[in-house]
Amino acid sequence: MDKTIRIADKDVTVRKTFGTELRYKRQFGREFQTDLRMILAMRSELTPDLAKEKKAQIVMGIETEWMYDILFIMAQQADPTITDELEWLDKFDSFNIWLVFDQIVPLLVAESKAAPKND
Repeated sequence: MDKTIRIADKDVTVRKTFGTELRYKRQFGREFQTDLRMILAMRSELTPDLAKEKKAQIVMGIETEWMYDILFIMAQQADPTITDELEWLDKFDSFNIWLVFDQIVPLLVAESKAAPKND
């Protein structure tokens, strides 16, 4: 599934396929679902009524590299000419990874919502 998102005033197409998780593991040596669960758990703690100090503490405690890696894999799948993560990221002015990640979360969790339950 493809989606066009905005990163630093640029349109970027990302893709989530059946192979995304395997590509992620092969490229970064980490489990996609484990990293995603950690990110989503921390993200769920960032409620609007949470004190700024507590939000900062949560945000500082998260390994945001995982978020950049997931974003990169998805962009690379949509555009195979993207070969190097750091070179690709350098094409953007600074951006808030949390806001960008919020744009791709629906793609990342769509499959889990559709998965059959083991009753």
